[in-house]
Amino acid sequence: MATTLRIKQPENFSFDACLQFLDRGFDECLYHVNGKDVKRLIRLQSGLAFITVSSKEHMLIVEIEKENISQEDKSEVYAYTLDWFDLNRDLNPFYQLLKQHNATQSFPQDYFGLRLMGIVDLYEALCWCVIGQQINLTFAHKIKTRLVHKYGDKLSRDGIEYYCFPEPQTLQNIQRQELVDMQFSKQKINYIINISRAFCQGELHKPELLKLTKEQQMTKLTAIKGIGPWTANYVLMKSLRDMTCIAYGDTGLSSSLHTHFKTDKKPDKKIIDAVFKPFASWESYLNFYLWRSLTD
Repeated sequence: MATTLRIKQPENFSFDACLQFLDRGFDECLYHVNGKDVKRLIRLQSGLAFITVSSKEHMLIVEIEKENISQEDKSEVYAYTLDWFDLNRDLNPFYQLLKQHNATQSFPQDYFGLRLMGIVDLYEALCWCVIGQQINLTFAHKIKTRLVHKYGDKLSRDGIEYYCFPEPQTLQNIQRQELVDMQFSKQKINYIINISRAFCQGELHKPELLKLTKEQQMTKLTAIKGIGPWTANYVLMKSLRDMTCIAYGDTGLSSSLHTHFKTDKKPDKKIIDAVFKPFASWESYLNFYLWRSLTD
């Protein structure tokens, strides 16, 4: 069974810019970009759904393939797409701020319409942070792919296999040696198991976290061994959609600040806060655009 949703694109949105970000040359295992659309398998309350997102005449076209598509399924896919592409946010105020500062005045043109692409699944976002700790992105994607291919749900379409990230119930009792064989460190294995058990035991639940203040969210997240301040800020930015996050201590952010704002190569928190202060309430987007500038 198949059906199609149409979502009006907001002002200052570029589907092409978002696709370019998604297709940055890494071996991504959770979606497939072919230049005109992005396809992925997602997990709904009622089961798996295969979606294709494309753009036509200022509309996002979302094709859904699933058995017995209900109105609830449509609503869930609609909400997923809004969240993934951050479609409910008006970027005009952010672009006006960027234009007021010499270091960022070219950003609205350079990265026009690029949205802070989300990781809708909080569990996936947290595990991805753990996987990527202290290794380069290429290797992080490689071991993530091994994990997803081994334990994730999959569906074949047109000769391509699409996967969902594994569920916490699957990974909480995983055989450690299997992850060692995938080149996960013992520390990362412990962290992934800790996070998985926190979800299974109800300690972490995205709808409940969204009701809390940022301080409460940070406290709740960092109480889980393996989730430090950097990881908590990242998932607040990418999954809980807090727009006031700064990735302190991130080497990429430090490099970009040095390039654009002429800071020290490793600026301290005081200097970083001074740079971000004029962009209050848009810190996450500035952080994201600074990361994006590293690939120019």
